[in-house]
Amino acid sequence: MPFFKSADFIDARARTEYIFFGLATFLIFFMNAQAALLSTAFAQYGLSLSEIGLLLSLYGVPVVIVTVFTGKIATWLGSLGSARWGTVIMTLAFMSLAVTGDSFWPALLSRLTWGIGYGLMFAPLFTYAQSRITGARFVYLLGLFSSMAPLAQAVGPPFAEFVLGHGGARFMFTLGAVPAMAGAVILFFMRPLAKPPAAHGLALGAAFSPSRRIPMVTVFVAGSLFGFLAAYMAPFLHAKGVSIAWYFVAMTIGIFSTRFIGLGLFQRLDPRAVVGCGMVVMAAAYFTLVVVQQPLAVAACGILFGSGYSVVYPVLSAWVSEGLNASERAGPQALFNAMFNIGLLWMPLPITGLVALFGYGGALQALALMALVMAGFLGWRAVMRGRSQG
Repeated sequence: MPFFKSADFIDARARTEYIFFGLATFLIFFMNAQAALLSTAFAQYGLSLSEIGLLLSLYGVPVVIVTVFTGKIATWLGSLGSARWGTVIMTLAFMSLAVTGDSFWPALLSRLTWGIGYGLMFAPLFTYAQSRITGARFVYLLGLFSSMAPLAQAVGPPFAEFVLGHGGARFMFTLGAVPAMAGAVILFFMRPLAKPPAAHGLALGAAFSPSRRIPMVTVFVAGSLFGFLAAYMAPFLHAKGVSIAWYFVAMTIGIFSTRFIGLGLFQRLDPRAVVGCGMVVMAAAYFTLVVVQQPLAVAACGILFGSGYSVVYPVLSAWVSEGLNASERAGPQALFNAMFNIGLLWMPLPITGLVALFGYGGALQALALMALVMAGFLGWRAVMRGRSQG
């Protein structure tokens, strides 16, 4: 029995497009994942700590702003066109740091351009991936596709660390862009989608409908939990004397194993209940991580967190697109991913205040509590929906 069935895709060609589009996404995020070494690379260039902090944090501003506008941009370029040109812009900006990285203002221009490209690319990737798949395994296949980004996060930083250590920052920014170049080439061989209908304003379409408000808020909470990972998990684990590989590799294993084995079963259930359970698991991972010390226990927390997150994002993404034609999904997906990126890229600022007041453990517990509150609300909504249908 073939792993990918004909009934899973809109037509025969879409199966091949889905596979190659997943490969392109991995290659694009492989380059983007090397941002984990940016602080080290900028320090190697001789920039000050305050300059490095600004270069890292201001990147999130254009990401969120442009992501909100991708629904409107898709009415001009189409979703695939937005993804193509966003990838090209992001790749050129990454490469330019080989020249601009040793001076703050030129480096800032490169980082802001990188953010524009990322914002332009991110939401349309998922819109296009959804357009290739259909049928009973929609959520399962969407989950497999969205695993390409965390898979790249598992291998991109070690690659960058090796290149940076042996060839220096300029070599990292030059060689590190090659995978994304290959990914961009693949995107130009994909069939474009029909452009969304022209609309006034930001073309967000049905993004603000009552049925989509809950997943929008929930994905912000999920992004906030991931914001701690990106900003503070490394120093938190170093304070415990544990290598970050124990957590991040284990988390990737948790994401892949759960999506590969269980996501096909979860898609048959109420998304409120599924996402609520995922949030509980993520919260449990953070609560436990505060008290454990041994590497194997830290790895277990990584698997637990990855397993919870593995169902949250794809189920929410499918929920936001529920009942919409492929050409109508660009706007809702744009706002959905903007909400995720607000949590991911902007929440580290208030989290910094929590760390200052209560330490890393206190910040983790606060985020876990926020996830539990969200899970409780989702559980209540699932019960109310079940009663109304009973």
